[in-house]
Formats: sequence, C-alpha cells, structure tokens
Amino acid sequence: MPFFRRLRPSRAFTLVELLVVIAIIGILIGLLLPAVQKIREAAARIQCANNLKQVVLAVQNCADTNQGVMPPGLGLYPNRVGSARNTEGGFFMQLLPYIEQDNLWNLTYDGALRPPSGPPTGAGSDGRNRSADWVTYLPSYTQWNGNLQQAKIKTYFCPSDPTQDGGWAKSNTSYAYNGMVFGVSYQWGWGIGTQRFPAFITDGVSNTIFVTEREVLSFGVTRWTPDSGMNYWPDWGPAIASVEGGEPTGPAALFWPRPAQNCISSHGQGTGGCGAGDIANSPHSGGINCALGDGSVRFVNNAVSATTWWAALTPNYGDQLGNDF
Repeated sequence: MPFFRRLRPSRAFTLVELLVVIAIIGILIGLLLPAVQKIREAAARIQCANNLKQVVLAVQNCADTNQGVMPPGLGLYPNRVGSARNTEGGFFMQLLPYIEQDNLWNLTYDGALRPPSGPPTGAGSDGRNRSADWVTYLPSYTQWNGNLQQAKIKTYFCPSDPTQDGGWAKSNTSYAYNGMVFGVSYQWGWGIGTQRFPAFITDGVSNTIFVTEREVLSFGVTRWTPDSGMNYWPDWGPAIASVEGGEPTGPAALFWPRPAQNCISSHGQGTGGCGAGDIANSPHSGGINCALGDGSVRFVNNAVSATTWWAALTPNYGDQLGNDF
C-alpha cells in the first residue's frame, strides 16, 4: 500500500494559492519597477553629462584650431568680417568638425568663394534686411542649408528630454550655450563678437558655465525667444542669457527644474515643454547638468541660489560662486 501511495499524483494548486502567488509577484514587480526607473534615469543623466563634456571639449579644440578664437553663439566665424570660406551659423553648427561630424559639415559647403566685402550702406539701415546685402555677405557655409535641417546628431540630445522628437526640423538639441560667453558676431557691429579662450574668462574656466541643459521645445512663456522656443542648433535657438537675444539675465536667468509638458506653441510648432524658451531647464529630478569651461561637468542642485547661478554664467564679472554650486 505505501508503494501505491507514492505513485499518486501530487495535489494541484488551489485557486486561492494561485491568487496569492500572483499577488506576491505583483508586489515584487511594483517594488522593482521604481528601482529600474531610477537606474535608467541615472544612466540617461550620465549620458547627458557625457554629451555636454564632448561639446565643451569641442569648443576647446575649435578655439585651438583658430588661434584661440571661440565660435560665436551666432554669426560669422572665424572672421567677423566676411571672407572666402567663412562660416555663418550657430554655436553648435560651428562645432560639427570637432564632434566627428565632418561629413555633415562638408555637405553644408555650397561651393561659392565669395570675396570680402565692405560694410552695408543705406541711411537708417544696417543692411540686414536688404537681399542684395545678404547675397554679398553670405558665407560659404550657412545655417539654412537643407542638409543641416535634416540632421539629427545623437551627441546633441539628452535621453531624458521628453521633447526631443518635436519641432519642424531634426537639427535640434537638448542643450543651450551660455550667451554671456558666446555672443553674436556680424561684420556690421551687432553683438559682442567672438572671444578668445581662455583670456576672456577672467573669472576662471572652472567657474564659468559654457553649456547646460534646455529641452528642445519650451513653449511655456509667450515672450519673444530666439527661434520661437525651439532649439534649432544651426541658428541661435539654443541660447540662454543672451543679451543680444533679449533673454533674462541676473537672478531672472535661474534655470527651471522639470517643467510641465504639453504646452502649445504660439508659432504653430505643436506642443512641447512648458519651460521658458530663453531660460535653462532640466528634465532630471533634483537638478541640472552643466559643463564648465575647463571641460568638467557638474550636476547643480535645484536648491542653488539665483545669485550663485548667475555668477556661474558670468565669465568676467569678478563675482564668486557660492557654496551651493
């Protein structure tokens, strides 16, 4: 008889036991999911910081190649006065050859060798609104090249940016350059022009922000912004603290942490983030990534004061960073 008992099949799970097992699995998944999300966000933040570092290293390399002259936020480079094979475009466009994007850079060359010209003439006009002047001064490279508009560069995107796939062009970025360092450079005198590295940064390259985060689309404030709140990098959209762009300076330039989403563009660009289009913002919890002039990257806590943040943006004001930076 004991032998036959051993051959009897084992008892199946009851419905109650199955429900208990399912509930335990659900609890474990619920406990594991936040941990997985935190790990993914940490990895995305690290990738974002690495991209910023690559951008600043590209700035240094670009300056070394051009006798110490840093690229402008927007304008002519490396010569402020128009010349053959000069370039015209935004900060991130000028860095293409220094982030291993030589092929794209070469596609922006239109083959024209336009000689240097004198300044525009005309009473009451700086010449920028006259088509003849634009034709005369247009350099060999330009930010409105169609190849640029269709270029999506991985280095220019933060994986955490919820707006990275928006906008009318693919050539956007999740980052913004510091307009206090990289100004507008045109031959008729508009803008602070190009500056030399590191001589211009008298406050110290380790104390000055060169590039920081800002979501591709920021439609939460209706005031005028470069490129209408979209970070179109061939132009000057990805700027913060730009005096030429009329952007907030001083304590008003403090970044916005994790702006809400689904704000509607007033320029027909769809929906995007609700941050200000002329102020840095961060998609991360707790703070914002920023790259300093020495190539280091720092995660600045949301609790940083507006005064300290502004001191980090100014390159030569003689102000000191607070202990909260």
